[in-house]
Amino acid sequence: MVGGLTDQVQRKRPMQARAERTRETILDCAAAAFARGGYEGTSLNDVVRESGLTKGAFYFHFGSKEELALATFRYKQRQLLDRATAETDEQPDALAQLAAVLRTRVRLYVEDPSARCVLRIGAELGATAGPGAAEFASFHETTINMFADIVRRGRREGIIRADLDPHITGEAILAAVVGTDRISRILANGADIERRTDALIDLLVHGIACDTPASRQDAITKGDPQ
Repeated sequence: MVGGLTDQVQRKRPMQARAERTRETILDCAAAAFARGGYEGTSLNDVVRESGLTKGAFYFHFGSKEELALATFRYKQRQLLDRATAETDEQPDALAQLAAVLRTRVRLYVEDPSARCVLRIGAELGATAGPGAAEFASFHETTINMFADIVRRGRREGIIRADLDPHITGEAILAAVVGTDRISRILANGADIERRTDALIDLLVHGIACDTPASRQDAITKGDPQ
């Protein structure tokens, strides 16, 4: 009996691995499609065609466009946050870390255009109140918490104002980032996002810092953390 159960487990593992690879293939194709056409401009048939899967195989993983969009947003958001965190957590202090995170985020969008699906899905689903709205809103807590942790670090270091609530400040930073993305897309089709991000960093660093020498703040806002 034990040997039979072991055989079943061993047979299931390759099947699970294949299913996970298929799911990631779908999400990669969906990310590219949503980045180009947005939520409204992308159909499930578009993604099925690009994935090379049969409709049966596709619908086994995702039964609706909203389900696919939410999963795609989460998938690429997690990739962006993981890379941004890994590449910036060695910064000398919280202000330098915040500046590095925002600049790294922009660079990753340039390196991986499909990651822009996070911006497009976020803008379109964020403006609606469909059945998945609550779940979509909860995804933003991940980013808010990252910014809140940076604020907490800065308060411990004595360089970010102690009167600032970390979570509320994290929400405000995310709102500013989303607004910067949107205005860049509206006015310049995203072409000036680096310049606008630098301007946002300057505003944020000078707004939340306390007792930080002007020379230190200037180094951060000019992209040269010491």
